[in-house]
Amino acid sequence: MNWFGAAYYPEHWPRERWKKDVRTMGEIGINVVRIGEFSWSVVERKRGEIDFSVLDEAVDLLNSEGIKVIMGTPTCTPPPWLTKEFPEILQKDVNGLVIASGSRRHYCFNSKIYREETSRIVEAFADHFGNDPRIVAWQIDNEFGCHNSTVCFCENCAVAFRDWLKKKYGSIDKLNKAWGTVFWSQIFNDWEEIEPPRRTLTSPNPSLVLDYRRFSSDSAIDYHNLQREIIMRKSEAPITHNLMVNFTEIDYKKLSDSIDFVSWDNYIVGDYDPDLQALNHDLMRSLKKQPFLVMEQQPGRVNWRAVNPSYESSQLSFWVKQSFAHGAFGSLIFRFRQLPFGSEQFHTGLIDYDGEPTERAQAFSKAIEKLTDWSVVVPQREAAIYIDYENFWINDTDNLNNKFDLLIDGILPVYKSVRSLGYNVDFVFPGDSLEGYLLAFVPSSFKLERCFVEELRKFKGDIFFTALTDQKDGRNFIRKTEESFITELMGLRVVDAGGIETKVEISFADHVFNGSFVVEKILPSEDCEVLAVYLNGPFTNHPALIKRANMYYLSTVPEIVSFQTLLIEAGIERKASGPGRVIKGESNTILQNPFPHSITMEVGGKDYTLNEYEVRRVQTGLSKNNR
Repeated sequence: MNWFGAAYYPEHWPRERWKKDVRTMGEIGINVVRIGEFSWSVVERKRGEIDFSVLDEAVDLLNSEGIKVIMGTPTCTPPPWLTKEFPEILQKDVNGLVIASGSRRHYCFNSKIYREETSRIVEAFADHFGNDPRIVAWQIDNEFGCHNSTVCFCENCAVAFRDWLKKKYGSIDKLNKAWGTVFWSQIFNDWEEIEPPRRTLTSPNPSLVLDYRRFSSDSAIDYHNLQREIIMRKSEAPITHNLMVNFTEIDYKKLSDSIDFVSWDNYIVGDYDPDLQALNHDLMRSLKKQPFLVMEQQPGRVNWRAVNPSYESSQLSFWVKQSFAHGAFGSLIFRFRQLPFGSEQFHTGLIDYDGEPTERAQAFSKAIEKLTDWSVVVPQREAAIYIDYENFWINDTDNLNNKFDLLIDGILPVYKSVRSLGYNVDFVFPGDSLEGYLLAFVPSSFKLERCFVEELRKFKGDIFFTALTDQKDGRNFIRKTEESFITELMGLRVVDAGGIETKVEISFADHVFNGSFVVEKILPSEDCEVLAVYLNGPFTNHPALIKRANMYYLSTVPEIVSFQTLLIEAGIERKASGPGRVIKGESNTILQNPFPHSITMEVGGKDYTLNEYEVRRVQTGLSKNNR
């Protein structure tokens, strides 16, 4: 059964309203509702006085309409009485200032007191709802790391960080060597001398910073597992956590090992780009190589952007269908009803402030009708793009161009280029296999793991590297040539490099295309073929693109049109053309038009006209008459 639903908070509304809300849910077609994740001060108004009556009544009413429940643990919002009693559970920022309560996500993952309080309230939830068959899944906490809350700099974290380092390095001498602490007289004699990378006058030790990011990610995952173990002892329902859009502060691949299915919150964070949303869908599916759930689907306007634009209700229908095209098994709208008070009062919902259904509710209901009989889409393996979450953290330390964003500037252009040629995309991670893929892409991957290098060595399809790849090692040191995986694979040396403010031009196969952010001066070996050279910039007339066997190396960061041209000139077959997008599943091909106007696209030698925001399934073989 596909899941269609919304987030609902009965505590926000008079009890006499609940029946009407639930009846409206049934009329829309909702079959799953998420509740509970912000309910701590409702369930436990005072310490020890736990009362589940609000959630119990809500579950009963939802069940009366055949609606199942995803139950959230309420730990992302510790109640005021708790932070007043134990102010030491609060986070501190990089300047050492306390993050005040009064919002959410202000607790420290490494606070022993908060972990004890977490265990106590989660145990109560699990005891009460663990054997309830109406609870079809658990959501642990809510959006780990949201509002820049992954990295805390309090004394709880300082103590935990030192313990983490002791386990990793064993001795202070090994740590000094691994961090290069001889630079700037930073040699440590004792673990207690090590502090979190709080605000310094200039850049802190990049090796320390990378390890602190690893530690911070591990802390979030360890806190998640604390709750997971409690729930698993008392409930057989699957466990998830709602991941976030464009979010790289926590190693989601590592976290995904501790959840039964991936769920994520699909929001538009800037100018709307359907490919960026698609990238996130594909990433979420790739984490466990399984179908995923959209736990929060933006219905229209949100409240948290500097400018909160409105969106047509027809776009909501497309967003939901797009998620299913990329492998979702469900979509839950955030939120069911718009709230006139609190910090999210300008966030839209399916139901307006007066409790009346909106055009968005109608659009969602119609989308549900179209998707009810959809089987979960499993995209065929075609193109693989490599991601290592530690590379995002390396990107945040000293760089050739500190304006470069690995996800948006490095990975997204490659993704868009590949998708525009009609290929499905999966993301692969350290330890993953490349078996079954046609193409592999390694965009600006600062650090490569040996296990993935071995996969590249075995891979028979075309491989494309872009600049900055293999620049660093696991210590966040610049990698020496004799240790370089790129030298090992392709026989080239990067002998110089620089960040650039303006674009450079590259000549390739009678085309001129642009590179940006960085350029590298590369020295290819004799068995490399030079395919392109720089026409301007600091390395004019030097190689910009080389090929060795099935591997290509581009010594700058490509723009979308440029990389698309490069792929075509390199002999990569175009499988689709036009502004639309295509997903090829096992039995169906799905055509998508993300625009507010009709388009024509060509797929497999056939032309298709799609209406505005249309998502169409056709049988494999692409018969025009089969919809």
